[in-house]
Amino acid sequence: MDSTRITLTPELKARLVNGHDRLGKPAPNWDFQVYDGAGALRSTANDLLKYISANLGLIKSSLAPLMEKTHVIRNRGTATHGDTAMAWYSRGEGAQSGMELIGHAGGTGGHETFIGFGKKQRKGVVVLCNQQGGLSPETIGWLLLKGSLLSPQVAMALRPGSEVVGVGIALDLDRETRTVRITKVIPNSPASQAGLSAGLIVQRIDDVSTTGKGLTECAGLIRGLSGTKVRLELVDPKQNTTNTVEVTRGKYLTAG
Repeated sequence: MDSTRITLTPELKARLVNGHDRLGKPAPNWDFQVYDGAGALRSTANDLLKYISANLGLIKSSLAPLMEKTHVIRNRGTATHGDTAMAWYSRGEGAQSGMELIGHAGGTGGHETFIGFGKKQRKGVVVLCNQQGGLSPETIGWLLLKGSLLSPQVAMALRPGSEVVGVGIALDLDRETRTVRITKVIPNSPASQAGLSAGLIVQRIDDVSTTGKGLTECAGLIRGLSGTKVRLELVDPKQNTTNTVEVTRGKYLTAG
């Protein structure tokens, strides 16, 4: 990893990409000083791919036994990171499809990064971005690891901003049943007006099954042009009934 340093040589400094803030304006690099361990390393996509390859055992490294120990899950089901190892975490990604995926994301002034891998799939990914607050490298990274198609609908779901064109529901994955469930219905939203409620299982979106799909993919399928309709096949686990509801997409504001 010859291009990975805390203190850059003149040659490496000339190759350093400028960072940008949420509005696209140049952002200064952060100097960590005594807190260097938190994120002072500068690296390249090629070097990080070497690191991922070593973690996967695709290239030989004398550090392999120690790397293996960092993959061991130490805490399960933490609120923000899902299952956590030493620096690596899952965020619950791959739970629906049964994949065992771990990764780590981070950011400094004007930059965001994600690296992750699936040991069973022997596949890794590196996503680098020189703008903070735009498209999330972490979200893109998890999608790539799961082999998800980065369709226009998924791209729409990744777009930052508070105005949403959808139906007004929050989704989550049930890790035990591997189903997609509605966890919240926003008041006065199209979903609320259609009588949707928390706890319902979303089985199909239009003609697409949610089986094996992540939350970002499902959100992308639900969102669309304002005024268009989306069909949701819903299962009520309490009543053991299945119903198809057609909801008209609309614009609404979410917090944050």
